[in-house]
Amino acid sequence: MFELGYWAVKEQRGQGYSTEAARALCDWGFSALDVHRIEWWAMVGNTASRALAEALGVTAEGTLLRRSKMNGVPRDWWVGGLFPKE
Repeated sequence: MFELGYWAVKEQRGQGYSTEAARALCDWGFSALDVHRIEWWAMVGNTASRALAEALGVTAEGTLLRRSKMNGVPRDWWVGGLFPKE
């Protein structure tokens, strides 16, 4: 299984760097490694992460209820998949 994750320092957000890097990495995975699926996960409410995933073409597949805890509080997560272009 392959997963996509990203993080940008505050000063570099909104400039397209993460999108460009993530797209290049996913394209490489599909072409060089013959990856058939790349999973994306983000905590519900992380709209910036979801926007980047949607820009890449990630298909939102659902919400995992109470997947983790943050400071003792259960948190839900979005999950999706990116697939090679056919």
